[in-house]
Amino acid sequence: MADDLSPKNRIRIEVDRGLCIGSGDCVDSAPEVFELDAEDKARVIDPDGAPTDEVVEAAGNCPVTAIFVFGEAGELYP
Repeated sequence: MADDLSPKNRIRIEVDRGLCIGSGDCVDSAPEVFELDAEDKARVIDPDGAPTDEVVEAAGNCPVTAIFVFGEAGELYP
């Protein structure tokens, strides 16, 4: 699992596209990390674009809990 973690924050972010409703709260919270794609679904553009605590906060702002954050010790959010 450690091989798929980002180089700086040492995290992996997954967006469940089936759950994502495109509210954009993650983008508002961490625009360097998330963007909405052509289908208005969140996607990760840079897992190291903000400090880990900001990434976790942005994931927590998702109204449908469609963002999952993993670190070296396992799941960070939810």
